[in-house]
Amino acid sequence: MLDGDQTNEAFSTAQLASLEKALARATQTTGFDFTIYVGGLAEGRASAQALAMGLPNPDGSVLIAVDPQVRALEIVTGAGVVDRLDDQSCRLATLTMTSRFAIGDIAAGLRDGVLLLAEHARRFEPILHTDTPE
Repeated sequence: MLDGDQTNEAFSTAQLASLEKALARATQTTGFDFTIYVGGLAEGRASAQALAMGLPNPDGSVLIAVDPQVRALEIVTGAGVVDRLDDQSCRLATLTMTSRFAIGDIAAGLRDGVLLLAEHARRFEPILHTDTPE
């Protein structure tokens, strides 16, 4: 889901479609709800956490909140997500996104960050070894 008071202003129609596609793929891959918020974060991380608590499924959600005015980026993971998406994965996604933001490509940075987080949080199916002795 895309949300925020600056989302429609910040991105073209093609960029919005690309972000929606990345969000849908991330949700399908992981089973978690991914949301991007672009807008004011007056209280920084506390604002992002409040936004995350207002999501339909806060325990199973990943929120990426960006305030372009103050160059703030926050990733908030729900209680049911932290087992599969640790701080190191979030730091890597942050680095990926801020690298793109630095060259002015916020949409691509968000897309890449969502896909990286999804890759790190994806569900792994158990592997059955048929040649294992009983």
